[in-house]
Amino acid sequence: MIDLLIRSAGCLLSMAGASDKPRRGAAMAELPMLRDAAIGINIRSGLIEYVGPDSGIPAKQLSGDPEILDAEGRLVMPGFVDSHTHLVFAGNRADEFYKRASGISYAEIAAQGGGIRKTMESTRSASRQELFELAWQRYLRLLDNGTTCVECKSGYGLSVDSERMAMQVINDLARKAPGVMQRTYMGAHLIPPEYADDRMTYVQQVAAELQHYAEGGLCDFYDIFVDPLAFSQVEAQQIVDRGRELGMKLRLHADEFGDDGTAAWAVANAAVSADHLGGIGPGGISALAASDTVATLLPGTMFFSGHGEYAPARQMIDAGCAVALATDLNPGSSLMYSLPLVMTLAVLEMKMTAAECLNAVTINAAHALGLAASLGSIEIGKRADIIILDCGSPDELAYQVGTNLVSDVICGGEVIKRHGVMFI
Repeated sequence: MIDLLIRSAGCLLSMAGASDKPRRGAAMAELPMLRDAAIGINIRSGLIEYVGPDSGIPAKQLSGDPEILDAEGRLVMPGFVDSHTHLVFAGNRADEFYKRASGISYAEIAAQGGGIRKTMESTRSASRQELFELAWQRYLRLLDNGTTCVECKSGYGLSVDSERMAMQVINDLARKAPGVMQRTYMGAHLIPPEYADDRMTYVQQVAAELQHYAEGGLCDFYDIFVDPLAFSQVEAQQIVDRGRELGMKLRLHADEFGDDGTAAWAVANAAVSADHLGGIGPGGISALAASDTVATLLPGTMFFSGHGEYAPARQMIDAGCAVALATDLNPGSSLMYSLPLVMTLAVLEMKMTAAECLNAVTINAAHALGLAASLGSIEIGKRADIIILDCGSPDELAYQVGTNLVSDVICGGEVIKRHGVMFI
């Protein structure tokens, strides 16, 4: 039965029709929408039971006194899906933000004890409760900005015990969060300093740890940063081979700073998503376009860090790649919570259209997490993850730069933000 009704949606952007396969190429220009529409939700199941004209709500499906959420002619759309974040960390690297702006290089900052190593030391020193509280506040900021589904990686502990604690925190977050959280083990983020002269031992340690996460059901994915600064393809292959034996799903940080062939390598290893791709070349684009691997682009990283190149999104979409966008929320290179701001950067720096951006932060991002059958669009039978925005047109999200237009947030049928006020 319908016991929550969203009525008077001036523009209902459903994103429907792409649950089986992500939109790619010309199809990314599609924006399925309804005018003067309504959505009926079963609060107990958290699922959508009606999508259609405001005047056509079937009376027989209504409970006696359904709650009404009046959209007042505004834009209603699926909650944003952020398919690449690093929520769990301790410490602060604001000083590095200003050092980079003054011309100090990443290598110089790292030599001064900064970079990922600084975050690693702070994260290792924090307790499980401290890490949880820090990550929870970051998660609430994402929710406030309309993100109802989040992927969350470990990767700042870089030891067996610290990574296990980070993954415990991620599992704690996933249990408490009103939205869906996908859990990613990323022990292969960087070689920790204590293994600088014994890299293979750490690689073998990460590969061995996969069994702990697979057998315990403690993660949904594992991720590897394949780059000259991190892990070579030869090193990463040992981890991937073990992950394949265990039936685990792979994500990759790929071709971030140059064309290392990692995008094509990601396809060859059946990665669900290949992320960053600032340095991708023609071979990598062709491989992704012919595959089921989603290309997840992170323009906030280049904007925030001033390092690397923006991914060639226009070439990738025109070639037929399935493209998603994400924040890459992390302390060093993208402390960013807003997917609409990411959309702005994608328009200005990567020449994506509004429609392409909207597909990239909803249904395609859901495909990047293997969740498109249950969320990422407003369709009967899917999770009621829905946002109402203080605007009338989807063109305004990227155009109103840095503005949080999200007035109302519904997660799994639960209203957690109403008229700009959070209830969590």
